Amino acid sequence: MAMRGHPHSDSVGGPAGAPVRRSSLAAGVSLGAAVAIYLAQVALYLPHVNDDAYITFRYSRFLAVGLGPYFNVGEHVEGYTNFLHMVLMAVAFAVGGESAVPLAAKIVGIVGGSTGIVLAFLIGRRLVEGSARLASYGALTGSLAAALVAVVPGYALNSTSGLETTMFAALLTLGVYLGLRAQTAGAWRGAGVAWAAAALTRPEGLPVFAVYWISHLIGSFLPSQRDDPVVAGRRHLVLDGGVVALVVFAHLAFRYMAYDGELLPNTFYAKAEGFWGTTAWEYVRQGALAPFFGVLGLSLALAGWWRSGLMRTGMPVVSVALFGAFLPFVVGGDWMPGWRFSVPFLPVLAVVVAAGWVHVLAAGAGARSVVMAGAAVVLVAVSGSTYHHERVELADHLALRAAGYATGHRALANWIRDEVAAPGDAVALMDIGIVGYYCPEQRILDISGLTDRHIAKSPGALLKKEYDPGYVLDQEPKVVVLVISAFGDPRQPLPADARFGTWIDIENKIYNHPYFRAAYKIDRDATSASTTTGTLAARFGAERVFEHAHPDQFYFLAAFVRRP
Repeated sequence: MAMRGHPHSDSVGGPAGAPVRRSSLAAGVSLGAAVAIYLAQVALYLPHVNDDAYITFRYSRFLAVGLGPYFNVGEHVEGYTNFLHMVLMAVAFAVGGESAVPLAAKIVGIVGGSTGIVLAFLIGRRLVEGSARLASYGALTGSLAAALVAVVPGYALNSTSGLETTMFAALLTLGVYLGLRAQTAGAWRGAGVAWAAAALTRPEGLPVFAVYWISHLIGSFLPSQRDDPVVAGRRHLVLDGGVVALVVFAHLAFRYMAYDGELLPNTFYAKAEGFWGTTAWEYVRQGALAPFFGVLGLSLALAGWWRSGLMRTGMPVVSVALFGAFLPFVVGGDWMPGWRFSVPFLPVLAVVVAAGWVHVLAAGAGARSVVMAGAAVVLVAVSGSTYHHERVELADHLALRAAGYATGHRALANWIRDEVAAPGDAVALMDIGIVGYYCPEQRILDISGLTDRHIAKSPGALLKKEYDPGYVLDQEPKVVVLVISAFGDPRQPLPADARFGTWIDIENKIYNHPYFRAAYKIDRDATSASTTTGTLAARFGAERVFEHAHPDQFYFLAAFVRRP
């Protein structure tokens, strides 16, 4: 952790110059260590790319080859929520082809994650300069904030998933940082551009900006501890708001024209009634509060923040951090490991926590910099150590899933593309990402509704949509893929008495539909099969079964082919 010293002092020599140089060196070392810790964790999760990321990749593929930003050519459905990421991956496809996109997505995620850590350091360092009590602890505050983010395994994990999570984190943190610079320097620094990019990256970017903008405006009317350019700051807000409004309006116009007059993405309707699984409180507790020792750690930080004299300048930072931390109470959680809805706000939240804790440390340690730096190191070490079990568990989890995607979804895609389906044939399934990306000539029917408007607008939560299975079967897909699963350890042999069921209810309804049993299900002798997947194919009447290793589940993709 960095030692005491004003980070922007112009002194370069003499008695005062040595402490400044030592402080700058310590700050650089601590920031470098934070980034190194983060990258070391990233290495644990590199093999994994989430299946959902490939949904975006298919949109990017078709945009790159001139067929438009669509999942199925001719179907104008917006089944993604990361427009800017989708466009970037279209560029990657145009430059490097099919194999370049997953790698490019990882690079964007890792660059975004690293940028978020660096920006947390810069915000923390600059922010406390406005406090009479903490002005000399800018480097310590920034270093503590950066390190607290770096040790969180979910932050590293979400940098490698292929999704836009840490790209969004970097953009909204950049918006906060540039707004802070404008506020303290009296000149516009382009925060609105960063916020506009954030709004194009995730739908929640716009409401987060609104919270930032309103809190910034309110803060400009609070009493100042120094001669801040209040009027100029309000002019900057007008400019920022104008940039964001213009970009959001342009995106809405594009959506309206490209997606049959819809003003909301199709995923809004698919997920509107929630998602089964983790409760909002559990999501907030694990994703946003656990890195900072829970409610107690955050409360202590806010108490220190309140007494630090940072309220006027730091109100936008606090507002964005708290709004983001508790956002799952509005948008809900999701199924992906690593708490991805909380991750984008960790850098800003870490700044708030670090500033509050530094104020408490300064009071308790009598402002002795060595003691404070030592205490900060201990806090980071304890925070990081609490994640040891989760870190190892996530690495094992994702390594298993990565291998499963290769033997399951990728093998299934190759089989469909090369042996079964002709161009234009429909394939109906739930896990549409990898299969959709590697089967570009086939029409993919998403039975969960993310890329299908009719299913998305049917009643029920995501993966619990209630609609007639005839809607799927009437389209006569060439291949129907159903997930069959049973509880157990996939690293062990499948028990003979394993009890299987479908992953979602609509799969069971499709399987038991009279037309499906007549046109897709085939009768075989299970005793003649020589492999587990062959036995299951015969047992369920499937053409082929592909195994996807899933933690605590035997997870198989049963492929049924329509007979002439």
